[in-house]
Amino acid sequence: MRLANKVALITGGYGGMGRASARLFAKEGATVFIAGRNEERGDALAVEINADGGKAHYVQLDVVEQDQWDAAIIHVKEQAGALHVLMNIVGSNALVRFPKVDIDEWNKIFEINVTGTLRGIQTCAPLIRDSGGGSIVNIGSVAGITGNFATGYSSSKWALEGLSRSAAYVYADWGIRCNVIQPGFIETDLTAAMSSNPIVKKMQSRVMKNTILLRRSGRAEEIAFTALFLASDESSYITGTDVVVDGGWFSSAPYLGNERSHHMLKLLDTKDKAEHLMDDFLNLFR
Repeated sequence: MRLANKVALITGGYGGMGRASARLFAKEGATVFIAGRNEERGDALAVEINADGGKAHYVQLDVVEQDQWDAAIIHVKEQAGALHVLMNIVGSNALVRFPKVDIDEWNKIFEINVTGTLRGIQTCAPLIRDSGGGSIVNIGSVAGITGNFATGYSSSKWALEGLSRSAAYVYADWGIRCNVIQPGFIETDLTAAMSSNPIVKKMQSRVMKNTILLRRSGRAEEIAFTALFLASDESSYITGTDVVVDGGWFSSAPYLGNERSHHMLKLLDTKDKAEHLMDDFLNLFR
């Protein structure tokens, strides 16, 4: 198993990506601590994982509260004696944007998306070091490598990238790696609720078809498998970087929408075939 004898703490561990990661990590041998504010959901997932033969615990955690981080890491040490993997998933996507940015809302987004992750890294790193080293996996967004209309969200995810690379730099000699997963549009509990609207669903289908190479949204399990790789020793020489998991959106969107709207590849194929036929025809008279 790829995480045998490892201990992992996952913030937002009962949400879409967190739930998939917690299940997968446990299946691969890790003792998983599902961290979040909702005790009922966290306990329910822990019970499910344990019933399936895994090892899981729920731990109360609001990522913006330092005292809860302190209590969580004490709980992990008491229950498991070690920590090897920290996966930071909790984030806010509240819409704060130009031309009128509400500074209070801006600060809330940064408190959750950046400072909350900072608190987690600082609090957990000493135990990870004392456990023999390990891996920190932060969940960013393609909004953190592009610019978009969501001013607060995009800015915070850019900041998360810098925070993660700084952690990789500083904690390398502690035996700790730190990387970021940059997801595209991933189907989660939140997006499922949005997609249930028929108008949104139709618009979403058009966007997927015209701007994503794989013509679909991603699944939470696909983020979990990426996280598993970064959490495991298989990625032992990877740190201070990011992995984009977006079905080919970021790399091709500026061109793909135009190509698929105007069928450029078909036109080019037709042109190539026409030129080939003309060459064959002319060769008859040479």
